[in-house]
Amino acid sequence: MAARLTCPKFFLHVLLWTILFTTCRAFTVRQTGDGVDVLLDGTLLLRHERANPAILVGTGTTIFRELHGNFNISDTVDSKIALPDVDVTQPSSSEYRLVFSSGGNYQTEMKLMTGNEGHDHVMNISIPGDLDRTWLRLYADDGEHVYGGGEQFTYFDLRGRSFPIWTREQGVGRQPGTFVTDEANRRDGGGGDYHTTYWPQPTIVSSRRYFCHFTTTDYMIMDFTETNAHVIQIWGSPGVIHFGSAATFREISEQIGELLGRQPELPDWVHDGSILGVQGGTSEVLKYLEQAEGQGVKVNGLWIQDWAGRIRTSFGRRLFWNWAWDEDQYPGLPEEIVRQKARGVRFLGYINPHLNKLGDLYTIADSRGYFVKNSTGQTYIQDFGEFFCGTIDLTNPDAFQWYKNEVIIKNMIDLGLAGWMADFGEYLPPDMVFHNGVPGREMHNHYPALWAKCNRDAVEESGKLGEIVFWMRAGFSGSQNYSVMSWAGDQFVDYSLGDGLASVIPAALSLGVSGYGLSHFDIGGFTSLFGITRTEELLIRYTEMAVFTPMMRTHEGNRPAENWQVYSSDRTLQHFGRLVGVHVSLKEYIRELVQNNSRYNLPVQRPLFYHYQDDPMVYSIKYQYLFGPDVLVAPVYREGVDTWQVYLPEGDTWVHLWGDSSYEGGQTVTVDAPLGQPPFFFRVSSKWASLFRTVASDNPLPVNGTDLHSAILPYVTVLIAIAVFFWFRNQ
Repeated sequence: MAARLTCPKFFLHVLLWTILFTTCRAFTVRQTGDGVDVLLDGTLLLRHERANPAILVGTGTTIFRELHGNFNISDTVDSKIALPDVDVTQPSSSEYRLVFSSGGNYQTEMKLMTGNEGHDHVMNISIPGDLDRTWLRLYADDGEHVYGGGEQFTYFDLRGRSFPIWTREQGVGRQPGTFVTDEANRRDGGGGDYHTTYWPQPTIVSSRRYFCHFTTTDYMIMDFTETNAHVIQIWGSPGVIHFGSAATFREISEQIGELLGRQPELPDWVHDGSILGVQGGTSEVLKYLEQAEGQGVKVNGLWIQDWAGRIRTSFGRRLFWNWAWDEDQYPGLPEEIVRQKARGVRFLGYINPHLNKLGDLYTIADSRGYFVKNSTGQTYIQDFGEFFCGTIDLTNPDAFQWYKNEVIIKNMIDLGLAGWMADFGEYLPPDMVFHNGVPGREMHNHYPALWAKCNRDAVEESGKLGEIVFWMRAGFSGSQNYSVMSWAGDQFVDYSLGDGLASVIPAALSLGVSGYGLSHFDIGGFTSLFGITRTEELLIRYTEMAVFTPMMRTHEGNRPAENWQVYSSDRTLQHFGRLVGVHVSLKEYIRELVQNNSRYNLPVQRPLFYHYQDDPMVYSIKYQYLFGPDVLVAPVYREGVDTWQVYLPEGDTWVHLWGDSSYEGGQTVTVDAPLGQPPFFFRVSSKWASLFRTVASDNPLPVNGTDLHSAILPYVTVLIAIAVFFWFRNQ
């Protein structure tokens, strides 16, 4: 018979429960005055008091307005009911039931269950059917840090801010009050903010060494602004919530991988150079390949995103969303794919889950009812920026199979493409009607995981896993189990913290903490608007950071002709090629990192606290990262500098690669950081130390050993001398 444990009788059971559960990882519940505490392996998760209830319920009204993947979300709370009373029972040694109520009017049941061998700690909350909101107040400590939340571009530590969980365009600029963001908002409301992201995820990791994952796909807000509580506001049913704790962050990462899935290892060829993002037709891309290889660039792939044709809009050059080989633009492509693969160069393409109304694939899908519907049962048509598309309903088994087999396998894999950008997945308005009957608001966040599964199934069913790489920007819970590689989306071509070069660092770290450890970005950034264009310096700084990621890939951007490209000058190609050479020199080390991500869910790019959790300084660092356990990277993300400050975590001796100087950890050092020499340190005791020491000698700076700034200096000096000569002559 279940033991009934009301608060007045609760104290007698505390000692027995403590003895029972100290030998394994499990939930415990204990009385605290007029309330209860919920703990996991000694870590306090919930503190419920009559004056500060752990759970509140209520109702509300939310309005979503979508334009081009940007969402304006307004919400009104109609009722919010505190549940101060709690009644606790223990049906078994591995389960508790807590019933929270408010004077008998409303009650909510919380089940706490621990699986076999102390694994899989689950909280299940059920609320009355006439309510649609739950506020869960997790305990917060004053000095606690919180990370995760999916891919967060502005803040790595989430404390002090609120984060909506809703996949969408990240925005242009992402800093209201700045020129770029305000202009983007005036244009189409697309400026974004610090919290807008392609890949939100209701997964958090606390510096108190526990994690929490919510399985609901509905809209949520994770509010970390309070001092004593993390307030999680959940729309609809709260569903199942998973918890885990461990002595180290690496163990926590493994637990998250067991829960959400892990990524497979990358194809070996990915580590052999850089993928060049080029376009314009067969002869044009081969010209760029010859130009790059002529300057010593190791090229492992040509990413031709316009393989299916292209159109032009006011935003810039866009693709024709009809995913079939454009034979006019790329004549002889199948033969060229075979020819280049024999020399170690793959061809890669592009796809997304939308089809342009002007294409024949749209006609086929529409006639078969394969698109998501509107409320009248017709195909839901969206404006994607001066062209109109339908969205494949991946909950329809026939539509899923058709897109996988007839589009991805037949049109892409059978053509010989070795990979592709699997773009989009964030644009779905909540009033869409899906084949499976699940409301559009709940499908919105889940759709990117279905899109990842469609791509992964196509690769696996073709027997090409380990040969093909596809990369995605949109994601959510479940993407970990299907996606092969992520990329950080559309950064602006500047040095802004919110949307520029620096933003990809917290993005990779937060995504890694959330359980996805393979991330890369467009070298050079993507978005160029309002007269702001990519410079050579920015391109090289992006390349420096890309060296220390699992995959290097360039992008011409939305306006290629206006922006500096890797092929804009031989000098740029030489410096780019040298940095690609550094990446290739690290192949064996990078391959081991990718293997450990696949086996143990240890992200390739890691926060410093993953390996130095006893150093209090590392918990606030968001613009440095560990590239595996042995390499510390501090990318330069400001313009016009040639020195950089780096914090070295305590407990190790660190060697600066380019200066070959050693430093004890636990201090901030200033090192030279000219273009081409990103701040790169390695542990002196690393088993890879001999490899690291050869990187600099094997990849000398071009232009007579000088950096780009120094290369320009002689020309500037000559111009100054000429100007002075003519000035004196005219006096």
